[in-house]
Amino acid sequence: MFSKKEDKMVNLGLNSVRERFDEGVNKALSCLTEIGIGYVNERKEPEAEKTVVSIKEIGKAAARQGMENAAVNAIQALEKLLQCSMEQNMQEMDFRVLLSFGAIGKIAAKQQMEMVAKLAASVLGKSGNTAALLNKERETIAVIIGLGEIGKAVAGVKVPDFSENAAICISCLGNIGKLTAQKNLEEAAVGIELMLQEMAAAAMNENLQNTVINIASSIEEVGKKAEDENMESAILQAASALQTIVSNSGNRYLNDASIAAKIALESFNELDIINDEANIKKIEAIRETMRALWVDSK
Repeated sequence: MFSKKEDKMVNLGLNSVRERFDEGVNKALSCLTEIGIGYVNERKEPEAEKTVVSIKEIGKAAARQGMENAAVNAIQALEKLLQCSMEQNMQEMDFRVLLSFGAIGKIAAKQQMEMVAKLAASVLGKSGNTAALLNKERETIAVIIGLGEIGKAVAGVKVPDFSENAAICISCLGNIGKLTAQKNLEEAAVGIELMLQEMAAAAMNENLQNTVINIASSIEEVGKKAEDENMESAILQAASALQTIVSNSGNRYLNDASIAAKIALESFNELDIINDEANIKKIEAIRETMRALWVDSK
């Protein structure tokens, strides 16, 4: 249950978004952040998570309304809560906050709010590196989902300036992917390859050949690290993703992308690509888990 003060601030935030009143939104976000930090410091995780949801909903509403400053402030409020949560080692809350960045960032990308989408992706990229280095696979997967969803949304927007945001998402996923392979976080490595494949599909639909080429390169890098660590399902998924890009980009006459993906695919040792039922089931289970987590977080 929320306190009367929290209810009042949530209503103020959402009503202020409807009225496009930045000052009211920012007041609500500031107050909710203070309340949330208090809950974290008292280790009241369920209450703190509800505050995260409230800030996320205000941020999403602001993004839908094109209120850039309010959406940025929501992301920054969540950053503060994430920092406190990490200090208290409240991993489930970390997970919820990380998914929230993706939820706001995806809407911002669809609304062509470049700065907000870029901020969300950058925060996720930094958080993903930290989570992977600390062997926190669940938090890493939350980052992967968020970056992938922002990246897919960016790829679907026909605005040249958004190519930088696509590049940020691809680069962050690639860097985190190499770390997850080095740390033997196989589910996270597979998850990154799955999200990059979905981003490639979105980019191919918009004939964004250079974006597809960059994605193929990132998939190859993650897959090669996985090959070094003998991570069978991650190797198989990298090869499968590249084969799909070869075929689909060729069908769309994106010849340079098709050639780049084919060269990347040929860099793998065929003996390492173990296409057995167990690995296929593992990949599908990871795919379904990630989809369910995203649906639950929206």
